[in-house]
Amino acid sequence: MKKISFWAFLTVLNFTFAQSNKFRFESNERLISVEDTIELTAFTDGTIDGTLKWKIAGEEGKDWKYVKGSSATDNTIKVYFKKIGPTNIGISAKQTKSITKKVNGKDVTEEVKETIKYEKKGYLLVTAKGEYDELNQLYAEGDLESYIKLVKKASKLTENEKYAKDPFAFIWLARGLYAVSASLTSYEGKYEPYKTAFGDAITALSKALKYDNNGFLEDSKFSDLIYELQNKYYVEILGEQVEKDADKIDYAKISGVLNKYAKITKNPICIKYFQVACMLRTNDANAKNFLKETDAQLAQLGDSAVFTETDKMFFSTGIVQLGKYYEFKKQPKNICDLLKKSIIAVPSLLEEQGKFEEFRDMLDGCQ
Repeated sequence: MKKISFWAFLTVLNFTFAQSNKFRFESNERLISVEDTIELTAFTDGTIDGTLKWKIAGEEGKDWKYVKGSSATDNTIKVYFKKIGPTNIGISAKQTKSITKKVNGKDVTEEVKETIKYEKKGYLLVTAKGEYDELNQLYAEGDLESYIKLVKKASKLTENEKYAKDPFAFIWLARGLYAVSASLTSYEGKYEPYKTAFGDAITALSKALKYDNNGFLEDSKFSDLIYELQNKYYVEILGEQVEKDADKIDYAKISGVLNKYAKITKNPICIKYFQVACMLRTNDANAKNFLKETDAQLAQLGDSAVFTETDKMFFSTGIVQLGKYYEFKKQPKNICDLLKKSIIAVPSLLEEQGKFEEFRDMLDGCQ
């Protein structure tokens, strides 16, 4: 029954997705260096009669330029870039549409043209050629002094106006700081400035994720680093708490951890049911309204969010903790409804064997 419901949902979702993406574009690259050439292609299911027009952020000739033979009205264009940073890309066109209206009591059909648009903010990310080669080399050397040099160089990049919103400058800083924090056993003397290295790494990661508008980091070699930093929060800071009996858990401490984790995830909803559980346990008067808001967000989520493994751990554990509260209050139906909604949003909670056992056990109790 679960599989039937899940696949039925996917069928509807895929139909909706297809309907909403009749007019779109794709590129052969999205992470590029200055002077690199990329190819962008527009796709449409309707007739646009040569009205297609590309819109690229910045000033043509100064920030970017069409390769000879390409123009703003071509279906496929080649462009190279001169300016560092994220770049918005858009397309627009006129499409013919048939409409029927009543005229003197009779149906009259006429053709009208409507403007259709598709735009992606920060769709491309342009970096300087070889800008991160030196940072990569310093990290590869694998010793404390190299990590410190990496931190200093990455920090300077993040302070440079050109890289103010470059997620890779900040993720390199996070990587260096985390490596320093893992390498140091004492912060005396010249290492005292790195006493807060781990916390600073988390801050750098939060900025990297903030500026990563289109998932560049998840598809890069830094995905493991993101997981490792996220997981450290769960295992080392939160794990010991949730293993205790409910009356011994420090819910105030958990709330603090959750607030910090919200800054290093692309899916803050993953912690919200955990927050609800903490609010209910501490008799917070705002708990019910917060729960309603979170339920509404879950309903809108579909299965579109890309949850990391740690996101899923927070999400499933939060629901389990909320379920335990409802069991304590003898309100089992409340959690069963939520469990069933959750597997639509995050189906891998059922698909990944050997994980999320408490969540699965609680769901089994609802059958």
